[in-house]
Amino acid sequence: MEKIQLKVDGMDCSNCALTIRKYLEKKGMQDVKVNFATGDVSFDANGNYKASDLATGIHDLGYEVAGEQTLATKGKRHFLSTHLQRFLFCLPFTAVLMLHMIPGLQLHWLMNPWLQLALTIPVFVVGMSFFGKSAWKSIRNGIPNMNVLIAIGALASFVYSLYGTLTGQAADYMFYETTATILTLVFLGNYMEDASVQSTQRALNKLVKSQKVMANMIAYDDQHQEQIFAVESDQLRT
Repeated sequence: MEKIQLKVDGMDCSNCALTIRKYLEKKGMQDVKVNFATGDVSFDANGNYKASDLATGIHDLGYEVAGEQTLATKGKRHFLSTHLQRFLFCLPFTAVLMLHMIPGLQLHWLMNPWLQLALTIPVFVVGMSFFGKSAWKSIRNGIPNMNVLIAIGALASFVYSLYGTLTGQAADYMFYETTATILTLVFLGNYMEDASVQSTQRALNKLVKSQKVMANMIAYDDQHQEQIFAVESDQLRT
């Protein structure tokens, strides 16, 4: 069997790693190992699928497989391509929607359902373009991920509120701020998780580099007896 190693971007948690592992095992791959912290994926290919086909399948799950094209365009990311950018975009809309919940702050104009709908739509579009897309791909492949729950929660509150707005029952069916809050806070959580993982990975890499590798140096004394000394590898000379 051929050993395949891939670099996958977009894994945020152990559930993401489990999703990719189940997909590869479903395709008959063996000895599948997925590390969401480093993005490393390795497995033994059975010869029935090309590596490019498996990479396409992983992409369809909502993740990016690093390759020649990915590496070439790594520095040319589009706007709203990171969790931090999405969070910062959604934050102003969500903050305005939450103003009417501050005690003592009377903002009657903010209770207009059409205004709240207008403020929610940008957040909803950005959120569903990520969570909804990822959720749909995971369901289509028979391996639902955690984004399914996020998408369902945001979609339910949005549709519920939209129904109230269109039927003139906004007073009883207005939860637009719930939609915006769910999506915005999860983007923030994903960003914090990514930052934590990257920080941990940098610390581990730094620790590995700082470790001293010992080597055995063989020398002979004046009696021509072999002597073995433990020395640090950086003290050796070639």
